[in-house]
Amino acid sequence: MSIPTRAPGESSPVHPEVVRRLLRSEPFARSRRFAHRLDTEPVLLEELLDLVRLRHLENDERLAPLAGLVAQAVDWLGGSALEADDSAALVARRHMTLAALSYLVDFNDVIPDDTVGGTVDDFVVLDYVLTRALNPAAR
Repeated sequence: MSIPTRAPGESSPVHPEVVRRLLRSEPFARSRRFAHRLDTEPVLLEELLDLVRLRHLENDERLAPLAGLVAQAVDWLGGSALEADDSAALVARRHMTLAALSYLVDFNDVIPDDTVGGTVDDFVVLDYVLTRALNPAAR
């Protein structure tokens, strides 16, 4: 199964219902619950960021198109912590970014990563969530 690609600024070729189903799935819900813990447990956050770095997405032909976006997310999360006066929108963007990265390193997600096409769901979640979280104007 090939992963859809697009040029920057071009809308996603993935049907919106596919995205909705992935974001409503139990594995993504699990990632969202975990994301809330990450902001209160810095050691867990660092472990997640290390796991993401260890994936070496630039060497994965299926996920390489998103390597730059993921690196940008890792840099943003690693260089900032939530402050008491952060807006609700910023907190939500941060938690969705954390959830997407948690989903990436979860090998037992909607399509288990060790099966044929197992990273297609990771690609869709990362592309959708990170594009919007890192660039709120892209909605």
